[in-house]
Amino acid sequence: MIAAKQHLPYPYDQDLSGIVTRVKGKRAATRAALPNELKVASYLRAGVILIERNLGPQDALAEPDLSVHRPYRSGIRFLTERAVVGEVERIEPPFLRLKGDGAYRATWATHDDYIDDLLDFLFHPINYDAQYGAAMETRGDDLASADTFVEASDHVAFYELQAICRMSLFRLQLMMAATARREDGIHQAIASNYNAALEPWKKIYESTIAARGFRLCEGVTLDQFADMLAAAIEGFAVRQLGDPDAGILGDAPTTTSTPGMLVLAILNSYLEPANGPRRPVLRERFAAIERAARSGEKATEQ
Repeated sequence: MIAAKQHLPYPYDQDLSGIVTRVKGKRAATRAALPNELKVASYLRAGVILIERNLGPQDALAEPDLSVHRPYRSGIRFLTERAVVGEVERIEPPFLRLKGDGAYRATWATHDDYIDDLLDFLFHPINYDAQYGAAMETRGDDLASADTFVEASDHVAFYELQAICRMSLFRLQLMMAATARREDGIHQAIASNYNAALEPWKKIYESTIAARGFRLCEGVTLDQFADMLAAAIEGFAVRQLGDPDAGILGDAPTTTSTPGMLVLAILNSYLEPANGPRRPVLRERFAAIERAARSGEKATEQ
């Protein structure tokens, strides 16, 4: 039986007409239909396989391709046309196995067009959900269901950091963000990826804060709160990937883990009991502590 697009796993079975936009065809109808053809999904899958193989937790050494000329491509030299075509020749069903480069060259005018479509596909929200969504829901449930908020924050910080460090998409994002030029269009793709990541978390934070009897302090928005937590975990992920022996990510959540301590500091700084009086904004609170420290007076707890 010949596979059809609906037999493909998510997200390859989705409508890609607004994502894959660089395929070629003499007629507008051909160009409109191509993004949802099985061969396009197969070539996208081949590119994803190569990225996961080369940027996954057990990074493989890739042979450099000196023909790659775009500045932001320096880190993805393993995504050569020959490598993609070779991957499709041995790709597993239900994807379409194709011999030679004829179908590839009939679909994209240049290898650059294929790479741009592949990156747009990878950074699209449908791909983020596929790699990460279910695990995020589990960790989000922990925030509201754990015995204490302190315990929940320790667990979520640990498992969130662990998940991000395993994601080839996160490693690719770091590489693209560091090397892309503003006009390359990569920044917009990464921005879409962040939106896909943060929107569900903001809903979880909002419901968890209310369920735990807290509210955000004056001077901080939900968007800022989510950005701070994301930046903290991503920063630790960069350190963990670059220096695995630093002890950033242990074997299990602990009360003394550095990521957990920072997450707790953010919670302590920007959350307050919903049934209590409003506290001064954090800058004012810390300024008062600083003045007391300088004068030698006893600081008043706000």
